[in-house]
Amino acid sequence: MNLERVLAQRTFRRIAKRAEMIETTTSTNDHAWSKAANESADGYVVFAEHQTAGRGRMGRSWHVPRGAGIMCSLLLIDAPEHPVPEGGVLCIIAGIATAHAIRDATGLTARIDWPNDIIIRHGKVAGVLVESRIIGRSRRAYVVGIGINCLQHRHHFPEELRRRATSLDIETEGPVDREEVAGALLSRLDVWLADPSRWDPDSVCGAFRECSLPAGRRIRLRYQGRTYAGEVVDIDPAAALVVMLDDGTRTVFPASGTTLLHDPP
Repeated sequence: MNLERVLAQRTFRRIAKRAEMIETTTSTNDHAWSKAANESADGYVVFAEHQTAGRGRMGRSWHVPRGAGIMCSLLLIDAPEHPVPEGGVLCIIAGIATAHAIRDATGLTARIDWPNDIIIRHGKVAGVLVESRIIGRSRRAYVVGIGINCLQHRHHFPEELRRRATSLDIETEGPVDREEVAGALLSRLDVWLADPSRWDPDSVCGAFRECSLPAGRRIRLRYQGRTYAGEVVDIDPAAALVVMLDDGTRTVFPASGTTLLHDPP
């Protein structure tokens, strides 16, 4: 992927003042964390063509053939002069930006499957992983990792994932331009992150609802070792899923520690 073309004719206010394209790394999140000791690295972006130990949420792995997807991470270091939204809001913002970037670059309608999966039709096309640490003198830092399946064909996915995974190339009839998708992603992230007035819960959740899978669908999920089933009612401003359980109990499940189960309820 040509980084100069990704950044060409785009203006960024908050991120991508420093950006790097590398061939291989364990994971782009690991690479971004390696820069965190330098506070001037705030807004740093890294892309990789291949990961040897890419990871997703809840410790899952994320495998993409070399050159077939977008694998990038963004380092954000919270400071008074450049604040960062708290982790739950940041994860939602990253999902919104990813869904909108896919639409901008390809015309495809992508939806967010709470909390961090991006879906086209019935297949997962992208995912978001937000990690946070305390660095230096008690400053909070975040790394936002985003992976987008771009050029894969069905046989590129492990057999057990072929029913649940997809790529932009599978879903669109036209050619997929990875540089255009990557550039659109950075632009969308920058719009959100450069303007803290957009981070209030009502605005974030309103934007999330516009591009999320609709409420009213049945789900199964696992939380604190137990499995629950019910109907999605809403998303809470604190990045939690509100579910009407089958026993009639309205319950809020936080994004941290909750796993959606994809087998039929």
